[in-house]
Amino acid sequence: MARINMEAIVDELDDNFSRVLRAVVDEAAPGNTAKTRQIMRIFRMRLERGFGRWEYVSDRCVDTGN
Repeated sequence: MARINMEAIVDELDDNFSRVLRAVVDEAAPGNTAKTRQIMRIFRMRLERGFGRWEYVSDRCVDTGN
């Protein structure tokens, strides 16, 4: 098992998450007017409520490059 910092993961992948979440919202609700910044703010808020700061994941989810 490995431990990951959820907030740091989102920070590290912020641009990717923003782009993907924008595409999800556009597909699920065509014509929506939500701004990408607002979508990310809500995503981060929900992430904080749904996960602990540190979460355990299976070793198969982590590649340390060794």
